[in-house]
Amino acid sequence: MLIKKNKTEFLNCNLAGFGHTEGYLVLDQMRPGDKLTMLHEDENRFDHNAIALFYNDLHVGYIPSGCNKQLADFLDNGYSDIFECVITSVNKDEHPNNQVRIRVNLLRKE
Repeated sequence: MLIKKNKTEFLNCNLAGFGHTEGYLVLDQMRPGDKLTMLHEDENRFDHNAIALFYNDLHVGYIPSGCNKQLADFLDNGYSDIFECVITSVNKDEHPNNQVRIRVNLLRKE
């Protein structure tokens, strides 16, 4: 029997900029499997491909700048519904740049 996967890993990385946002306010609440909302910040003065990540409407960081261009292009072209961003691990003892690991999945269209 062939099992169809309903998602494919698109990106796996640390949540960037966590130490420069209000993520510390929700670090104790964050759990693996929790979803993050993605928003392309094309007006970001540091990176025009910046993708901000939100946990319960609180800005907690970004997709790393070295791997955000293709995803930003997809989001700009109306494909946000085929992606999900989930927390894969939380380690409070790490440096803020390494405390939260995320995965962006490409969802299978039904």
